Amino acid sequence: MFFPIQLIIPRAINKLGIKTEVEAALICERYRKFAPSLVHKDALQNTFPKFYRRKTLTIGVSNPAWAHQVHINKDKIIAAINESIGRKQVESLVTNVAEQTSLT
Repeated sequence: MFFPIQLIIPRAINKLGIKTEVEAALICERYRKFAPSLVHKDALQNTFPKFYRRKTLTIGVSNPAWAHQVHINKDKIIAAINESIGRKQVESLVTNVAEQTSLT
């Protein structure tokens, strides 16, 4: 018997107890998708999603100028992320001047 993958994946995520982590990763990925069009075309070179916790997305920025760019566009960023996932998941967005670390 075959089941659609759209049913299998959410069940597996719930069964493994990683729903919160998967949602956080999805929200961070959505920031990466929308930042160039909503903040600035060079946004991903100077900003990055650090983490999502308690309905707040924290964005790392290379300097205060980029923090300002993210801040003035935060309502658009939040709306785009929430619309793309189909529910109000992100309620606030904060910035933090930090260096982006490489995972490679």
